[in-house]
Amino acid sequence: MSTAAYILIGIVALVAAAIAVEAYLKRNRRRNLSSTRPVLKTDEVELGQEATDIEMVDKAHAKNQKIERENRRRSRRHL
Repeated sequence: MSTAAYILIGIVALVAAAIAVEAYLKRNRRRNLSSTRPVLKTDEVELGQEATDIEMVDKAHAKNQKIERENRRRSRRHL
C-alpha cells in the first residue's frame, strides 16, 4: 500500500478511537431534563409579544394540565 493509504487509515482509526473514548466516558452520565431547559428571562418579552398577557397564558396552561391529569386518571380507572 502507498503512504497516502496508511495516512488515511491512521486518520480514520484516530477518529474511531476518539468516538469510542467519548462514548465510553459519557455512557452512564445522566442529565436532568430541567438542566437542559433554557433559562427564562422574565424581564424581556419576545419581539411581537408585547401585548400578550403572559400570566393569563400561564393560568390557561395550568388549567389545561389539571384537566389532562384528571382525564388520564379517569381513563386509567376504566381500563
